[in-house]
Amino acid sequence: MNNHVVSSKTFLTISTYLTGYSEVELLGTGMLETYFNVFLEKFSPETLHYFFAEVDEILLESAGDEDQINAAIAARLIPDSAYDGIAKNIILVWYTGNWGSDVISTQSYQQGLMWDAAEAHPPGAKQPGYGSWANLPIRIPTK
Repeated sequence: MNNHVVSSKTFLTISTYLTGYSEVELLGTGMLETYFNVFLEKFSPETLHYFFAEVDEILLESAGDEDQINAAIAARLIPDSAYDGIAKNIILVWYTGNWGSDVISTQSYQQGLMWDAAEAHPPGAKQPGYGSWANLPIRIPTK
């Protein structure tokens, strides 16, 4: 192993590509350090090292070409056999706030990206406000 450093900055960068949310949006959840620490706890240092080295290599090789970055991520990080499923787990953690069937924290439940993606709020938290029932729900066109 070389001296590659596993950092929350690289975790944030790959999270933007895997979730489709910007760094500002992910930072706005307040969950970056919590989620990063979950990965430090759940995966071996060696597996994390190789995963983040691969992320850095993909970003370097692609030189900012979004299509090339996304293709490399799909080919090299997403397969089930790649790095013990770290990439898929990053997606699941950000969207659900869970590790497997366990909720990481009450804040992770409330900040899960699934609520924003569904244009909903987590039941029991982040209520839409008094009188919001009077407004029609948004309509999503169907094909």
